Amino acid sequence: MAPRLIYVVVMFCLLSLGAHGQGLRDSRGQDFWLALPPNEHSTNGPDEALLSILVNCDGPTNVRVEARSRTGTLDVRTVTVPSAAVWEFRYVATTYELGGVTRPNGPVNDCERPMPMSIHVTTSADVSLYAVMRDDNTSDAWMVLPTDALGTSYRISSYASTAVADTTFFLGFPRYSFTEAYPSQFVVVATEDSTDLTIDLSVDRSAVMGGQRRSVRLNQGQSYLVQAKVTETRQNDDLTGTRIVSTKPIGVLSAHLRAQVPILTEISSRDCLVEQLPSVDTWGKRVIVPPLKRANDYQSAGPTDVPVCRILAAEDTTFVQVNGQPQWRINAGAFRDIPLTTAQDIQATKPILVTIIDRSANRNTGGTSRSGDPSLIIMPPAEQFLSAYRVVNAEPRITGTPFYSQHQITCVVPMSSASTLLIDGNTTPNPIPIPGTTFGYVHLNTIAGPHSVACDSAFGIIVYGYGPAESYGYTGGMAFERLYTPTVTLKVLDVVGRAGDVDTIIAIVDSIGNATDFRLSGAVRLAGDVSIELSTFVPDRATIADPSTLRGIVSFVLAFDSLNVGDTVAVAVGRHVLGLDTVTSTTLQNIAWITGANDTVAITTTVKDGRVVTLGVCVERQPRLFDPSVTIPVRQRLYYDLRGNCVGATLDGLPIGVYFRK
Repeated sequence: MAPRLIYVVVMFCLLSLGAHGQGLRDSRGQDFWLALPPNEHSTNGPDEALLSILVNCDGPTNVRVEARSRTGTLDVRTVTVPSAAVWEFRYVATTYELGGVTRPNGPVNDCERPMPMSIHVTTSADVSLYAVMRDDNTSDAWMVLPTDALGTSYRISSYASTAVADTTFFLGFPRYSFTEAYPSQFVVVATEDSTDLTIDLSVDRSAVMGGQRRSVRLNQGQSYLVQAKVTETRQNDDLTGTRIVSTKPIGVLSAHLRAQVPILTEISSRDCLVEQLPSVDTWGKRVIVPPLKRANDYQSAGPTDVPVCRILAAEDTTFVQVNGQPQWRINAGAFRDIPLTTAQDIQATKPILVTIIDRSANRNTGGTSRSGDPSLIIMPPAEQFLSAYRVVNAEPRITGTPFYSQHQITCVVPMSSASTLLIDGNTTPNPIPIPGTTFGYVHLNTIAGPHSVACDSAFGIIVYGYGPAESYGYTGGMAFERLYTPTVTLKVLDVVGRAGDVDTIIAIVDSIGNATDFRLSGAVRLAGDVSIELSTFVPDRATIADPSTLRGIVSFVLAFDSLNVGDTVAVAVGRHVLGLDTVTSTTLQNIAWITGANDTVAITTTVKDGRVVTLGVCVERQPRLFDPSVTIPVRQRLYYDLRGNCVGATLDGLPIGVYFRK
C-alpha cells in the first residue's frame, strides 16, 4: 500500500516545541530503528494485522523506510513530505513481526534467535516517529526513539504472564485444557554490527531454556525476542526487572502478548502492551503520577479492579517514599505495584522507572462492550519535564465508527504556573492540588487529532484514550538527558629512581564520589594523556607536546566493565634520566569518559599529580642531560648512554626526542 499523508488520523505523538533547539536529547532525530514484538491476530476485518509507521515532519522532509521481513527481503519506500504533516507508511504486521509462544509449552518459534526483521527509518530533517500495531481488540503504539537517544543499559518493565484453560467434564469431574498463553516479553534491536548483549533475566527460565543469563551477538538490524515460559503449573512469570547491557546502542521494547490487569479472573478482556524503554541513565528520582481519567462507561469489578502504578529500581538499596509515608526498600530489578486511584508523589534515593498499566475493562465474560483495556504508559520523571509539547490524540480508523470514543490529556503542572497552562492556545481548568507537593494535575477532555500544550514552567504530560475493549496511552513528551554526573579522582603515583633505572609511571582510581551514579553514567572507556617532563623521565614511546620545554605525552585508552578504587587506568614505561631538576611533576590531561554509544559523558574528574624523583644527582650547577637555559638552534635527536653522557647527535628526520643507546 502506498504511503498516505494524514493530518489528524495519527496514533500518537511526542514533539517538544522548544527542547531540540536548546540541544537537549529528545525524541526527535533523523535515524531510527524499530522491531515488532508478537501480538495476537484474528482472521477477519479491515483493522487486523496492521502496522503503521507515522513520521511527524515540521516541514519539507525526505523520508526513507527500509523494512526487512523474516525472509530477509527488503521493502524500500521513499517519499518527500512537502510541508509540515504526519506521513503514514502502512504494512502487514505479520510480515515483520517476531513470532513467539501462543499456548502453554507450545513452539518457541523466533524466541532467542537473532532474526532479520527490523525497520530502519532515515530522514533529511529532524522528525518524531511512532509505530502502531493493531488487530481486532488488541492494539498499542509507541514512540520510537532516535538512535542518538539510545543507551546501553536497560531494565524491562512488563507485566505478569497468564494462561487460559477450556473446561470440560469427564465422569462428572472437570478437566482443564490450557489452550492459550499470554507471556510477558521484550525485544531488542541492534543499531550496529557486532553488538554484544548480556541479558540477566529476572526469573530462572524463559520460553526457550532454563537459567538467567543470555549472551548473544547481534548485527545491525537484527532483532531478538525473549518471552516468559508459561506452563499449567507456573503461569505468571514476569520479565520485569530483567537487565540488558550492550556494547553498542540498542533499542529495547518492553511488551506483553495480551495482558490482563490486574489479574483477577481467568476470563477477562486483555490487550497487548508495547513501549520503547528509556535507558537507565535517563531515569529520574522523583516521579509524580496522576490518576487516569476513567472511561465514561467505567464499571468496577471490586476495590482491586484499578489501574496499576509499577515502581522499578535500577540499583540495590533503593529507598522509596510515596506521598510522604514511611520509606520502603527495593533492590536492583525489584518492583512494587501500588493501586493508582489517587495521585502518587514518588521519591527515591536512586533512579527508578515508573509505569502506568491501565486496567482490563470487561470482566467475567471477557466481552467487548465497555470502554478501556490495558495499555502501558511510561511516566516521565520530574527531572525530564519540558515546557511545551505538540501531541496527537489517536484515531486509527479512518472511516466508519471511530476506534476510540474518548480522548484525554493529563498534565502534572506546578501550581504556581497553572494559570499559564494552555491547550491549543486556550486556558485550561484549574489543576487538582497534590497534597504535600507544589504540583497539581488536570484532566483535559480532547478530541482526536493534534494538540499543542504549553506552560511557563516545565510540566509532565501523558496522552491516552478509550474505545470498546480498547485503550491507548503513552508519554506525551520528555527529555532524555543523562541525569547523573559522578565525581572521580584519578591519582598519578610517584616514581623514584637513579638515572638509567627502568620504571613505570602508573595512574589509578583514587576515589569515586558516587558509585551508583558512575554506573548509571554509561561510561565504558576512559581516554586521555599522561603528561611527563621528558628531561627527567623518557618513556619508551611518547609524543612531544611542547618542544620549548620537552614536555611529552603518552596517550591511553582503557576499556572496562566496571571501575573501582585502586584500579589502574594508565601506565607509561620508561627510564629515569638526568634532567635540570631532581623532582618534576606528572599529570593526566585531555580526560574523556566514553559510553558504549561512543558519546562523551560528563564525569567530574580531578587529577592528583605524581612526582618523578631522580636520586644521586649532584645539586651543583653543571650541564645536565637537558638544560632549557641553553639555546639550541635546531633541536636534535640526541643519544645518551645509561650514565647520562651524550654519545652523539643526528638530524635523521626521526621524531624529536631523547633516547638511550644500549
